Amino acid sequence: MNSSGMMIVAVFTLAACAAYDTQPETTGTPVAVASAEVPAFVSGVCGECHAVTLDAISPNPQAPGFADIANSPGVTRETLETFLSDAHNYPMQMDVDLVQEDIELIADYLMTLQSEEYSKPQG
Repeated sequence: MNSSGMMIVAVFTLAACAAYDTQPETTGTPVAVASAEVPAFVSGVCGECHAVTLDAISPNPQAPGFADIANSPGVTRETLETFLSDAHNYPMQMDVDLVQEDIELIADYLMTLQSEEYSKPQG
């Protein structure tokens, strides 16, 4: 795996590997202002833990928001697909099986959240 691939693995792993059994309550109210409509699959499956829109707060505080992931250094559609294609990359808490169509849908949507003006919401 190249350094970009390693970076996306680190982003997902570090942010999502914290102990899920001791979740603190989230603070603030999620605000949905995505640049594209959230696909139902992304909202239904990923949205259980991750904030899937811009300026939202993840339901699970240990799960990084999609905008944070999309705007992490070195993240590209390719690094996202590489990460999502290998379930061995996932933290144990991410118990999902993704087919290629799901991987492409998630990667495509995440790329809509990239912005040079992005700043992580305070929450």
